[in-house]
Amino acid sequence: MEFLKDLITNIGLRFQGLLASTSLPEVWVRVITLVAGALVLATVPLVAAAFLIWLERKIAARIGDRLGPNNSGAYGGPWGLFQVFADAIKLFTKEDVIPTTADRRVFNIAPTLALAIAVLTWAVIPLGEGLIGSDLNVGILYMLSLGSARTIATLAAGWGSNNKYAMLEALRGIATLVSAEIPQILSVLVVVMVTGSFSMQDIIAAQDVPFLFTLPITASLFFIASLVVLGRRPFGLVEANSEIAAGCFIEYSGMKFGMFYIAEFVNQLTVAAIFSTLFLGGWRGPWVGQAPVLSTLWLVLKILLFILMIQFFQYTLPRLRIDQNLGFNCKFLTPLALVNICVVALVGKAVPASTGPWVRTGALLGANVLLALVVLAVTRRQARQPAVRVSG
Repeated sequence: MEFLKDLITNIGLRFQGLLASTSLPEVWVRVITLVAGALVLATVPLVAAAFLIWLERKIAARIGDRLGPNNSGAYGGPWGLFQVFADAIKLFTKEDVIPTTADRRVFNIAPTLALAIAVLTWAVIPLGEGLIGSDLNVGILYMLSLGSARTIATLAAGWGSNNKYAMLEALRGIATLVSAEIPQILSVLVVVMVTGSFSMQDIIAAQDVPFLFTLPITASLFFIASLVVLGRRPFGLVEANSEIAAGCFIEYSGMKFGMFYIAEFVNQLTVAAIFSTLFLGGWRGPWVGQAPVLSTLWLVLKILLFILMIQFFQYTLPRLRIDQNLGFNCKFLTPLALVNICVVALVGKAVPASTGPWVRTGALLGANVLLALVVLAVTRRQARQPAVRVSG
């Protein structure tokens, strides 16, 4: 029972002990253990992305009242589970077409870069109690820097294709990403201010009450900004097929397109894991002290809850125009995020941590409620003003 109590950690210790018994030098035992752990950790989001593809198809079919992957023919399999593998085989066997005028180096690097950035983020995400790839004391900064690097992959795809439609969409996508990353980073900064640490494990340990209830405005800002970064409705512009062909991926085929496709789902999974860590207590939950393996289960359940919310917005809301998108990000989300930082800083100064966690939690929640009422009053007053008609 002791082995099952902390299953994943004990498996790692057994593997390390098995290598040590082979008379290998200690440095090689450590290197092999680290490489094996990195491969296992990288496999987790890639396998989970296949499940998310199947889940999104099921949800889209249910919301749209149409046939799902389980009705896709002989290759669908039970509940349509085999459809994802059939699509993977199709992408692997498709011809790799490269435009003659494309910048071949940049064109080939872009999909690899997009997928690598999506996977590397998982190195600092706590997957359970004591289960983390690398517990960096600047884990938040590491994730934010990798998240910003996604713009490089988008630009490389548009530039390397040497296609005006791909380049146009790359520039639109970068403008959208930059405008959304500002309020997203500011909302993460609020969590760092409250916890006093950049470490993901310290942020989880500080959430005796999940920050979703202590800092609801901060959580809402992060959630909305994440929808923009992920290109999900109502902010989805990366692949506006009716306007700009197939986006910056228009010239990609076969597995190169598949790498962009998988990277989108891995990014969705990553943002869900980050939100669960920052605002839902991460792996914390009932009975974790008695069975640490349950910590991973709690994290998975919280990630699925976040993903279901994303899918609900994706298939029930219309899409905004690029000017509406940028205007909302720059004129509403960013100023609100700046005001939110000031409010939390004032509350933190007036109610220090020495007063007790519950007093501080109540003060932060009260300040968030007051700020929400002020924002609603301002937006309501703004909406009542007559629209200015511009003569053309």
